[in-house]
Amino acid sequence: MEDVPDDLLNDLQRRVKKHTLENTVYFDAEGAKKALAMHPLPAYFLDFETITFAVPIWAGTQPYEQLPFQFSLHYLPAADQELQHTEFLDLTGEDPTRPFAEALVESCGHEGPIFVYNKGFEVARIKDLIRHLRDDAELVKSLAAIKERLVDLKPIAQDNFYHPGQKGSWSIKSLLDTMVPLLSYKDLEGVQDGGSAQRAYLTAVAQLKGGATTPNGIDDQRRQLLNYCKLDTFAMVAIRERLLHVNTHDIKTT
Repeated sequence: MEDVPDDLLNDLQRRVKKHTLENTVYFDAEGAKKALAMHPLPAYFLDFETITFAVPIWAGTQPYEQLPFQFSLHYLPAADQELQHTEFLDLTGEDPTRPFAEALVESCGHEGPIFVYNKGFEVARIKDLIRHLRDDAELVKSLAAIKERLVDLKPIAQDNFYHPGQKGSWSIKSLLDTMVPLLSYKDLEGVQDGGSAQRAYLTAVAQLKGGATTPNGIDDQRRQLLNYCKLDTFAMVAIRERLLHVNTHDIKTT
């Protein structure tokens, strides 16, 4: 890394190089506060999980289309008020599009920013929902309103924080490990990423259709899925809080 000329790098790459070689944390406290002040509380924190099929199994869907079957939503009314949580998970094996959309609209309220991490994913999924449900004008209108309220937490973190332990990555997992080390996806049982979430979904649906009732059956998959998705949104709550109040002296670099 020392041998890479700075003039070949962009600003972000130079920052990564500098703080990696120096083993120091970069944090622009004023920049973070200014960015987050544009999206004040009350605020929501949202994450989707999806399933894809090479050969579609539901009418109107496409090969490899990412179809949402689960969401987690944390709601923070104010800094001094209790954090609330809502979730949705459809393991029936039927097309989850409409029940997912209806639950999402009911849970997201009518105002306030909705934080997501890597906004393009949720935007694309909501556009797909709108396309599938285009005959329901009221539901489409509500989904479109939710899409307009989405706020991407990733660029706020990327512009204002870097820890050498991230190793150049701003995935939510890398950021959480360095910024809030007491929270970790590694502590989750079973489902720890999107790929394992898809496998758990398929396993649970197969077990349900096969009539599984054992403790190691569908209930186990459901619990793992709910815990994983819930951590995704709680992680955003924690990252937002750290961006507002982080003390770099409290963050270890080794």
